[in-house]
Amino acid sequence: MTKKQLTGLIIVAGFIGLLLLIMFTYGSQPNYRSNSATSSSTATTVDEQATAEAWRQLDEWLANATTTTTTLPRPTATKLTQLTADASVWDQLAWCESSGRWDLNTGNGYGGGLQFAHGTSWSTWRAFGGLDYALHPWEASREQQIAIAERVLERSGWKAWPGCARKLGLL
Repeated sequence: MTKKQLTGLIIVAGFIGLLLLIMFTYGSQPNYRSNSATSSSTATTVDEQATAEAWRQLDEWLANATTTTTTLPRPTATKLTQLTADASVWDQLAWCESSGRWDLNTGNGYGGGLQFAHGTSWSTWRAFGGLDYALHPWEASREQQIAIAERVLERSGWKAWPGCARKLGLL
């Protein structure tokens, strides 16, 4: 087993562990919303629906992870424009940075799907015109965040997202 395969396996195992923790934590809560007249075999709680949806997403993610590659071609001068025009690159980067949550506020000084630095006078979000769209990156739409990311990419290259760009083969 190669180091890359082992790393992928560890990431998948961690993701599964996190999902199981969430499902057992929230899936085992008592159902205070159910009507006593409703049969428990036919009643579906919000927690059960969330658990079922989490399993469905995990199955879908695992199916895609094992049948497709997440490694993108290394950008060259001629391919850079093509890559920046391809929104799926941004979606893959957002998946790595924030689990694809464009509205994520981590509270650690980074936010949005592409984890822009924000909140200070020197922040990436502010410096590249993000305030034209929203005060914080997570308040901007996916498309608006991508527009700012295009500016960052033009100026700094993929190194602006060092860890995830490396994982995706962009560096």
